[in-house]
Amino acid sequence: MPSVLEAPVADVVTETELLVIWQQPSTRAMVPVGILTFDGETYAFNYLPNVAHVAEFRPLLGFRDLAETYKSDELFPLFRERVLDPTRPDFVRVLDELSLDPAATPWEQLVRSGGSSEGDTLQVTPFPRESAEGWTCTALVAGVRYLAKKTVETTDGWTRQYSDVELEALLGGLAPGQSLRVIAEVGNDYNADAQLFFTEHDEPVGYLPDWLAKLTAPCLHDGTSVRVVVDRVNGVNAGWHLRVLVTLHVGESFADLQSRLEVATRSY
Repeated sequence: MPSVLEAPVADVVTETELLVIWQQPSTRAMVPVGILTFDGETYAFNYLPNVAHVAEFRPLLGFRDLAETYKSDELFPLFRERVLDPTRPDFVRVLDELSLDPAATPWEQLVRSGGSSEGDTLQVTPFPRESAEGWTCTALVAGVRYLAKKTVETTDGWTRQYSDVELEALLGGLAPGQSLRVIAEVGNDYNADAQLFFTEHDEPVGYLPDWLAKLTAPCLHDGTSVRVVVDRVNGVNAGWHLRVLVTLHVGESFADLQSRLEVATRSY
């Protein structure tokens, strides 16, 4: 498992380890399958233990051996193709939406963007880091527009649908530093651990990414503290998967998280 990292200074990309997430075709579950690292000079990739037992999983392009440690002086092609092309006309705008400088490195882009677009089957995300209260993790809110167009049952009751105007008003009312609540959804056939972000006024903002919800579900069940703070809110020109960036602060030991991550990989 990766080493323990200290929480980075705000607005500075210091993560050296990224969790690689793959979407299982039949269930659409987002499954952690590997760790991508960068120490400032060398990139490395390792599969997680037990990935060979994940149903339907096949080795990723360029990484055929599940037991090998891959190293390179350059970002591996599979991940390099997920970095923004500097010649794109919206290059500067998208980096701004990710709270990055135009001179951001490919690694910094991966850390903030997840290296994927909507519908992609592979993404990366900052590996949870040890913190004073347990562990912390930065993530993009998922399913923002999808949630607004339906009603779902949670442990606190039913949500309501939002018009496009109401949704934009809701997102426009969010601000960096604002606290959100995490509430479990009831009866989700696709993901039994599905959880939603809510404002203090009981307005649903979106979903926790599935892989992260699987890790936080036991914490909600046993009363472990799960705090969420808004880091960044982007405007209507941003893709839906880039609209809201948050950080979770969980009062569970980092060692327990690492153990459960390995167990979670076996369950797919």
